Amino acid sequence: MQLDFLKKAKKNEILAFIAMVSVIIIIGYYFLFLTPVMAKLTSAFRESANLQNMISKAELSINSMARMKREIEELRSKEDFYGTKLPKEEEFPALLEDLSNMARNSGVKITKIMPRKDSPDSFEGAAESPIYRQQAILIDAQCGYHQLGTFIAELESAERFMKISNIKITRGKTNPKRHNVQLVVKTFILKGGDK
Repeated sequence: MQLDFLKKAKKNEILAFIAMVSVIIIIGYYFLFLTPVMAKLTSAFRESANLQNMISKAELSINSMARMKREIEELRSKEDFYGTKLPKEEEFPALLEDLSNMARNSGVKITKIMPRKDSPDSFEGAAESPIYRQQAILIDAQCGYHQLGTFIAELESAERFMKISNIKITRGKTNPKRHNVQLVVKTFILKGGDK
């Protein structure tokens, strides 16, 4: 009976029927098989891209480790260098002794040397730090101009960070070649004795 139906149907109707059945099969195949496979494939591509990104970051970190180690070594050497330039709290008396020795070697006679309490804002451009504190040292001395120049040169080229912030020179009463000098030397001291 079905064959009779096919014999009676026209060729165009048969082709239309075959086309419609084919479209239904293709749509069914797409929704039943192809869509889940495409979703898994898209998910796999995303995961692959994420993994590739993570691998690139890991390679970058590995490649920068040598540079980071060099930077750490440079920072450690700077820490050691500046640690020698800044006296610790307990080394402050030795710093005063060094200043006294510099003066003696320059021919400057110190009559008074003492730490001076200055406010932090008296240090131009220097902010307060949790690592170091600023310290002024008042020095009263007697000397000639040449001896004073030698002392100042020795002081400012010393191993420690020091600078002269104020200087006052008056004529000596007994000897015109010897002057009374008052100067303020400013330096920095590591807090708590830490290096």
